[in-house]
Amino acid sequence: MRSYSILFFLFLIGITQAQTQFKIIDDNDTKPIAFANIIFNDDVYSGTTSDIDGLFTVPSEVVRITISYVGYEALSIDLNSIPSNIIRLKQKISTLDEVVINSENPAHRIIRNAIANKAINNPEHLNSFTYTSYDKIFVDAEGLDVKQDTLNEIDDFLEQSYLFITETVAKRKYLKPKFSEDSIIATKTSGFKSPNFAFLANSIQPFSFYEDYITLFEIDYLNPISKGSTKKYKFRLQEEYLRGKDTIFAISFEPNANRHFEGLKGLIYINSNKYAVQSVDATTYNSGRITTSIQQKYQLINDEHWFPEQLNFQINIGEKAGIFKYVGKSYLSDVSLDVPLTKKDFPVLPKAIDRDAVKKDDNFWSGIRQDSLNKKEHRTYTVIDSIGDAVNFDKIATLSEHLAKGRFPFKYVDLDLTKIINYNQYEGLRLGAGFYTNDDIFKNLSIGGFAGYGLKDYEWKYGGELLIDIPSEKDITMQFKYENNLKETGRSYFNNTTKLFDARHLIAEQMDNIKAFSFKTHMKLYRNIDWTIGFNTASITPLYDYQFKNGNQIVTKYKNTEINFGVRYFVNEKLTNVFNTIARLESDDPVFNLSYSKGLSNVFDSDFDYHKIRFTMDDSFRIKGLGKTTYRIDAGYISESIPYGQLFTGEGSNDRNFPYVFQNYFQTLDPYEFLSDKYVHLFTSHNFGTLFNNKGRFTPEVILHNNIGIGNLSQADNHQQVPFLVKDKLYLETGLELRNLLKLNYLNVGYFGFGVGVFYRYGAHSLPDSNDNFAFKFASSFTFK
Repeated sequence: MRSYSILFFLFLIGITQAQTQFKIIDDNDTKPIAFANIIFNDDVYSGTTSDIDGLFTVPSEVVRITISYVGYEALSIDLNSIPSNIIRLKQKISTLDEVVINSENPAHRIIRNAIANKAINNPEHLNSFTYTSYDKIFVDAEGLDVKQDTLNEIDDFLEQSYLFITETVAKRKYLKPKFSEDSIIATKTSGFKSPNFAFLANSIQPFSFYEDYITLFEIDYLNPISKGSTKKYKFRLQEEYLRGKDTIFAISFEPNANRHFEGLKGLIYINSNKYAVQSVDATTYNSGRITTSIQQKYQLINDEHWFPEQLNFQINIGEKAGIFKYVGKSYLSDVSLDVPLTKKDFPVLPKAIDRDAVKKDDNFWSGIRQDSLNKKEHRTYTVIDSIGDAVNFDKIATLSEHLAKGRFPFKYVDLDLTKIINYNQYEGLRLGAGFYTNDDIFKNLSIGGFAGYGLKDYEWKYGGELLIDIPSEKDITMQFKYENNLKETGRSYFNNTTKLFDARHLIAEQMDNIKAFSFKTHMKLYRNIDWTIGFNTASITPLYDYQFKNGNQIVTKYKNTEINFGVRYFVNEKLTNVFNTIARLESDDPVFNLSYSKGLSNVFDSDFDYHKIRFTMDDSFRIKGLGKTTYRIDAGYISESIPYGQLFTGEGSNDRNFPYVFQNYFQTLDPYEFLSDKYVHLFTSHNFGTLFNNKGRFTPEVILHNNIGIGNLSQADNHQQVPFLVKDKLYLETGLELRNLLKLNYLNVGYFGFGVGVFYRYGAHSLPDSNDNFAFKFASSFTFK
């Protein structure tokens, strides 16, 4: 046994001595140089490539290396003459700005081959895979615009410490087409003892470089290896070199000067083996106050499939007043392809971070890290941990969890922030408050109430409710509620929206007073499907001149009881668990919403029996080179004649006091101009992007709107004293919107954008005076460029 131990020890020493690791950096700023080409012993067939961190290893038989990288002077050097493991490359000074190519650009053939092989090289086209990732993310800053004395202190601090650092180890599994789960094995965050969040690199950048658009910060950048890209990008074959039987092509790319689209610039390395992306270094082009760079390195698994090996990103936020750097590095290991997985292996809801994941000791982290922490990273943990203890960062994280739900926590109760101040045109300004018990009293159960007073109608509104959260994989919640409140005509009791604020409420004017008892439960019925069941009984008083003819009776006040079933289907739904809150990631995939209500006559003295159905479908798609189309199909049906407030109305948004562009509403139609018990609407908008200019402060987006609707109303003479029209012929309107005509700087991070829109109604419902058919409105947005 002793002999075997000695032999094993000598073997380990031999392995250690057999390879030497070096790091290539920029001679000026000491940043690592990724994907540099290294040739061994002047043999062009033998060599390697530096990884994302500029690291590479050299076998013991190598005595001389030659290093080349685009934009840098080539370096040939004997290994025995290198004083340390750090190799510096000097940037090349070149006066050659453009090369005129009379024949076909040689880079175009390679790019076209890469495009043709995207389907077989895209790792997300594999049937399944698993891997383990180690992610490290830190935040740094430079050039902050503060007073000199303070600046000196900050500079001293930033030389020794980052502002933040976090590490995460996760196990990811994937099943085609869209099933994915990241299980957090371990996480560690400076300043936090028990973080209820974790950051992964693949949540910031795409997992691979093969989709037609690379989405970064909600902006879609045209991929240089997408169909037709040779007409939009300027490609240049910078270098090609051999690796065994394969050739690696280094190609630079940037948008053509005369093209206005969201693009990238950088270097892409194509391997002749399947013409796959071997590595890429790309930066957003003219992206404003947020510049994002991504680096990806791929390896060939089992001599068959190319798969990501390293994923890095750097996000620079700000400009003249200072830059904050958000830097992430991800290292993938233990890759397994075509793993036997089924849908049942993936949970319906993303799991919260396990308590054991935040308790890993230093021995665990030392064994999992790709490289040991440097002095600055060590100091970051030391300094920020001490600050976190003093300030209690964990409590701030809990606060964030409550704020995401519109609550501010106190001891025993939460303040409902959505009830403090509201506005609509009937009440004017509404001031109030709402309080709900929190986990300090009951776990998974909350009792609360609200009250508010309208400064225009001089009336109190109030209510109370019981909320129950049933812990399960179905995300079941139950709500019991009483309220003496207002409901806008045309609105449902069972509104499935999850928005904390809906700007459309600002122009609401036509109201019913409701004294209602209701019950509602929500659950994740199946994957991608949400299900709601509700019951409501209400005494209703219209707060406008109105009478309803119900047979031989004239009704003003009435009672209504109904039961509701609702289902929402999200195609390719992606959920995340942040701060112990399930959140749905925005996507362009279709969302279907179906709601069915049954009026129950004689139940709690209800007066009406009917069936009500409403269906919506939201979707968007891109037309390459022409922009993005978004549309909504909206349809409704009611079987019987019922009072005004329960019918369909309120689809208009042409309000003279607040002329704002509301999405999925008619822009030239007064809010309550039409009344329907059956209808079909189609709302479309096409964003052409920045047609005029995509540089500088003036970057207006051009949006074309086209909206169509038709409806009908049975027994229209049952509705008396209130004015309305019937949309029994096509309602047509079109409009042109210019967004971001004026941009206001916000904290040197982005811009609040303001724009205008003009809309015109035409066809059967056009108005006699052509000037009245126009609606002029303003629009707002937030943009990072």
